[in-house]
Amino acid sequence: MGRRRSRATRGLPANLYERNGYFSWRDPQTGKEHGLGRDRKSAVDQAIEANHVVDGLRVKRRLVDRITGGKDSSVDAFCDLFSGVLDTRYATNRIRKNTYDASTRYLRTVRTAWEGKRVEALTTRDVADFLAGWEERGKMRMAKAMRGFLLDFFGVAVSKGWTQINPATATKAAHAEVQRARLTLEDFQAIHAVALRDYSAWLARAMELALVTGQRREEIATLGPRDVRDGKLWVIPAKTEKHGVRICIPLELRLQAMGWSVGDVIARCRDNVLSKHFIHHATFAGRAKPGDRVRPHTITAWFAEARDKTGRTWDGTPPSFHEIRSLAARLYDAQGINAQALLGHKSPDMTALYRDVRGAEWTEVKCS
Repeated sequence: MGRRRSRATRGLPANLYERNGYFSWRDPQTGKEHGLGRDRKSAVDQAIEANHVVDGLRVKRRLVDRITGGKDSSVDAFCDLFSGVLDTRYATNRIRKNTYDASTRYLRTVRTAWEGKRVEALTTRDVADFLAGWEERGKMRMAKAMRGFLLDFFGVAVSKGWTQINPATATKAAHAEVQRARLTLEDFQAIHAVALRDYSAWLARAMELALVTGQRREEIATLGPRDVRDGKLWVIPAKTEKHGVRICIPLELRLQAMGWSVGDVIARCRDNVLSKHFIHHATFAGRAKPGDRVRPHTITAWFAEARDKTGRTWDGTPPSFHEIRSLAARLYDAQGINAQALLGHKSPDMTALYRDVRGAEWTEVKCS
């Protein structure tokens, strides 16, 4: 059963909407809206006609197929199969939870858009029109993400014999401009000062640890004393764990722009609270107890609060906590340190530093 229509649209045919006297019809297959003008009777007639056409395009599984056991090639049936593929990938650690959750949402969207259609009947134009619904609303990142999902979706369909070609391959990826502003050293210092003044100590420590190590918030939230041995900090980035990336950072590595070494920052993370994590709560906070790790999204949210308190302005979207990683790379580059090794990125010119040995070799960051 579909969602109940609002009072303003309850007397209109399905998929027809009125906004300030202007009518538009939304294609239930793609989400794309088509303007129909201000003539109510004409809009209603056109919407009814369009709905009949769409209903005619929806392919129901024939009774004879159900009786004879004929193969169901509908999008709905393949979505059930693909859902199982996602479950298997997640259960075997081939994808992370965020990817699994996002893919599950995309799958629901696809199921709704192409309900009743056969997988092999979908064309490149169907996919292009589907993606255009987001592009025309300026949602380029969503269009790009959905195209990536469809490449995988139809790729599995091809490999399992549901269709002969991948109709998403020929579509053009939406260009999503990076609008998030870069974080400068001066920005960092201003936000850090607010964090020291107005927030729990863990926020400043998280910023410091991110800057001297160049690691993502997920690593910052999980690193702890167990990761320090032999005068080094040993990091296994969660995002690249399946690719075998390992990073060991000397505690003596010093970021000259701030005068901090990795060891200095780690020492400041130690307090009178026993914890398995460098970045931890020192007092009760909601359900968190002293010593519990601070969750990544909490780090992001508190950083944003402190950033906004500085009163500084940026062109585009203000920098997030993740931009500390980019700042670290730029500062270490200027210092002559191999930033790619620090960030855990593979590159052909890193052969001397990075050696793949069954995916379990460590990349050591050199101090000079």
